[in-house]
Amino acid sequence: MVKKWITMIAIFILLIISFILESNYINSSLGELINSLETLQIELTENKDKINSEELIAKSYELHNSWHEKSKMLKCFVWHSGLKDIEVGLARISVYIEENEYTESYAEIASLIDYLAHYKDDFSISLDNIM
Repeated sequence: MVKKWITMIAIFILLIISFILESNYINSSLGELINSLETLQIELTENKDKINSEELIAKSYELHNSWHEKSKMLKCFVWHSGLKDIEVGLARISVYIEENEYTESYAEIASLIDYLAHYKDDFSISLDNIM
């Protein structure tokens, strides 16, 4: 009887640890993307007249490609529809930067940052998410 309780407690502890690790990984990945987008947004603001420079275009594609690689792992844990929305937003940002559309790219970045912040909350460890 004692062995069964020890086994059940061990499994329960392993589940809790895995939930915590999963939540931390997802939140850190989304947080990194938010930070990168905020940096890109600042760089766009500094170059309002000519945002379609080689450097900014390369940064937007680099950001999109690095996120695409990270999302392959996140698809194990996260809803695919949410990741798709992030991918679409990043693609739009890259296109707007190429077309020198400051207002559109800035708005898309702000929208994506807001979306990511809310999406990040969905995977945080809280009583609401546990229930």
